[in-house]
Amino acid sequence: MVAIQVSWNIIHQEVNTEPYNPFEEQQGEISRIEKEHQVLQDQLQEAYENYEQIRLKGLEETRDLEEKLKRHLEENKISKTELDWFLQDLEREIKKWQQEKKEIQERLKSLKKKIKKVSNASEMYTQKNDGKEKELELHLDQSLEISNTLTNEKMKIEECIKKGKDDYEESHQRAVAAEVSVLENWKESEVYKLQIMESQAEAYLKKLELISCDTAAYPDMESDICSWELFLSNVTKEIEKAKSQFEEQIKAIKNGSRLSELSKVQISELSFPACNTSFAWAVPSLEHCPRSASCLPLKPRQGLPSFGLPLCPFSHVH
Repeated sequence: MVAIQVSWNIIHQEVNTEPYNPFEEQQGEISRIEKEHQVLQDQLQEAYENYEQIRLKGLEETRDLEEKLKRHLEENKISKTELDWFLQDLEREIKKWQQEKKEIQERLKSLKKKIKKVSNASEMYTQKNDGKEKELELHLDQSLEISNTLTNEKMKIEECIKKGKDDYEESHQRAVAAEVSVLENWKESEVYKLQIMESQAEAYLKKLELISCDTAAYPDMESDICSWELFLSNVTKEIEKAKSQFEEQIKAIKNGSRLSELSKVQISELSFPACNTSFAWAVPSLEHCPRSASCLPLKPRQGLPSFGLPLCPFSHVH
């Protein structure tokens, strides 16, 4: 007895379960064949898909191989060209080397001939030099004596040079001291003349201040005082300026400059302001005073040599 699965709707109906001749000999062969057919179909589909994948992969690999083959062919072509070039260069180098070899061989022959000549000449000179060795020894002895003499003379000359340098240094220091002394003398002379003007201006200002209370008798008192104060200020500035210029020149002399190379110190010529003649009696010290510093008497510096130079060669500038 064979059990067959049927639909629920026909569960109470009779079903023919006998084999269906001539397609099956036993019950269920058709179903089994269909299942086997379906399995074969699935296997065929899978095999086809695998075949397609393998075919596509093979095509890609074929293309890659073709490209590689193409590249290899091109590289082989380039390599062949380079090989041809290399062979050509090699042939040129071989020809060049053969030519150089030939030239070297010719030079060797020439050098061998020269060596032979030099060897013969050397033997001849050796024979001649044997006779001159004694003469050379004699000259060497004489040269030693001359060298000793020259050494002694050199020592004497070096001592003289050293002494000359010492004398020069001493003379140079004395010359610098003399030029500094001259500049200091000129400085004191110029400053002395300016200081005389300064003291006279101060004295005149003091006298003016004493009589400044009588402005009615002296109406120009204030303007004169201002003029003299301005003059006194200018004299003071000129004194400082002169001192500074002389100090700079003294410093330059000490640093190596020469007095003849320095420019002259410029001293401005200062004139006293105009005095009111009506009040000349009030300031008797200015009745006979000079009008500028260049007219003042010069007080020389005590105890300083003149070195044959003028006491003050500097010009006055208006």
